[in-house]
Amino acid sequence: MDSAIVAALITTPTAILAAAAAYAAGRAQAQAAHRGPVDAIRRQHQREAYAALVAEVAKYEKHMFRVYLGIIDPGMQHHWNDTLTVQDNEALVFATAAVRLEGPTHLADLAHQIELASNHIYGAVLELQHAEDPVASPANTKFDERHATLNDRAKAFVEAASAHLNGTGGRH
Repeated sequence: MDSAIVAALITTPTAILAAAAAYAAGRAQAQAAHRGPVDAIRRQHQREAYAALVAEVAKYEKHMFRVYLGIIDPGMQHHWNDTLTVQDNEALVFATAAVRLEGPTHLADLAHQIELASNHIYGAVLELQHAEDPVASPANTKFDERHATLNDRAKAFVEAASAHLNGTGGRH
């Protein structure tokens, strides 16, 4: 067999493999170039959703604490004029929904736990509001426990969201 033919037979598979590898690398690079801006926008939306939830939790917690103080010490009521309404946690529920949509799943679950805790605080305050003696009511202890639970869940969310956004741990 002619040496030129042998050389062509030997180099053809190598050239085909090299071309396939170059094609695969180019395709991966193109996908990464496309994903980069999309991932950056997605991360910004997540950051905004997480920050909105954290802000709404703080606002809700502060409002509920003021209502609580106004119930157990009516003299405090004139300082803030905070009252219990059915719309008290609407903004928090909306912020929770945004996190649940943006994900990831473990942060959506933590956000849902925050929403549940906000409902439990509302229930304790409502119970206190209808108690004959709010100071002696068992709902007073319920409020303290549920207030602590909300704060613990908010802290867990902040830590997990920070880890997710900064790539320092947690699930992605």
